[in-house]
Amino acid sequence: MRVAVYNQMFGMNGRSLISNLTSHYTIHFQKHAGKIKKRENLRETLKIIEKTNSDVIGICEVIETQEERLRKGLNKLGYKYIFSSKGHRIKAGNLHIKVILASKLKCEHVRIINIPLENKMGGGGGFINCYFPKQKLNIILVHLASSISLRDKQIEILQDHFRNKKIIIMGDFNTCYDNIKHHFTKFNLISGRVKTCSLTNFIRYFFWKDLDHILTKNVNKIDVGTHEGKSDHKLLYADLELV
Repeated sequence: MRVAVYNQMFGMNGRSLISNLTSHYTIHFQKHAGKIKKRENLRETLKIIEKTNSDVIGICEVIETQEERLRKGLNKLGYKYIFSSKGHRIKAGNLHIKVILASKLKCEHVRIINIPLENKMGGGGGFINCYFPKQKLNIILVHLASSISLRDKQIEILQDHFRNKKIIIMGDFNTCYDNIKHHFTKFNLISGRVKTCSLTNFIRYFFWKDLDHILTKNVNKIDVGTHEGKSDHKLLYADLELV
């Protein structure tokens, strides 16, 4: 089984410093949503997903107006099971940031409730839990908050979803693994502190950290790798063997 996680940075160009800054300003500090579509390029998101050819893909930083188009594109790539979850609101159009989990393998959505969010940048981008009956496996996609106190509260509620014997947790944790490993003592970090962000020109020389992680319980690693697209995050994937 191959799983992957990709923070698409709203489908915008995160590699350019100017584009990165103007895109984040448009999303988080402008009230009008009209400029979003002019800046986004969802074909780039779908292109890197197709290149990765994963069985399960988790996508972070999806603006809710992008969801329908991403669903259509994912369907064409063979993803039959697609679920989404709302994160915090942004100022642009009062829209939600979301996460999407798409799978070529049969799965069922397990609802996660009462996760605290803050309607500001870094306030938490959504949480999805899916159960795969054939594999007897749960895959949990997270986009955690950047503030320590809010992130700790989010992880505390997620603990109720860590009970299954076989679990994969993946996503944008918004912090290095060493800062959160005390929450995940029963899990293995199979992504191995791979630095995934930032790919942005100039910023990468001052901020180059492991923010995206894949953790497992009773699931063995075969291989781990990355791909680079237009986002300021790398796509992170793992080939896995279920115990």
